[in-house]
Amino acid sequence: MTEDGITLIDTWELPEDRIEESIARWRERVGLIHTAPGFRNARLHRRLHPESRLGLVNVAQWDSVEARDEALAHPRFTASAATAAGYATVRGGWYRVAAESATTENNVGDGPGIAFVTAFELPAERIDEWLPHWLGQAELMSKEPGFRGSRLHRAVDPDTRFQLVGIAHWDSPGAWRAAHDGPRFRQHASTAPGFATATPGLFRVAAEF
Repeated sequence: MTEDGITLIDTWELPEDRIEESIARWRERVGLIHTAPGFRNARLHRRLHPESRLGLVNVAQWDSVEARDEALAHPRFTASAATAAGYATVRGGWYRVAAESATTENNVGDGPGIAFVTAFELPAERIDEWLPHWLGQAELMSKEPGFRGSRLHRAVDPDTRFQLVGIAHWDSPGAWRAAHDGPRFRQHASTAPGFATATPGLFRVAAEF
């Protein structure tokens, strides 16, 4: 792999009353491997609203796929993973950054903020056709108060369920809502290509290493 490393993104669909249990298991498993060679960092995002389809989103940075595979072969990690219950549907994949949008200095706020995560299902061969739409939307959002920055991650494997995952950071849910309810965003959203299906949600960081 390249020096830029690679990103693992896992999306979890699960009942609201199982989220705390899942966060505890995530802490346990990542705690066993976060000192492994090649591990960079990991964040687990928890949805703000129970009606969102995705309950948890794990984003982990590694030097390479091989480094993570070697870490996961540790006997203690294998034993921990084997205890996981079957109440969650987890879809994961390896990603590289396809595009990003930086914020202006005047829009950066203090505090932990929130993340707006959108997982996209679309044919891998149509990603390049879809990218200009995301870039146009990111350009609009970068001018809004409270916007911090965003990245669009592209799956390495064309068979990955979510071929693209966008993660945008905002100062607060209110800042995000004001921007997304604005006429400029609504007009641009109406031009979205019909071949991509989006699964969006607002999240806060629940745990990290």
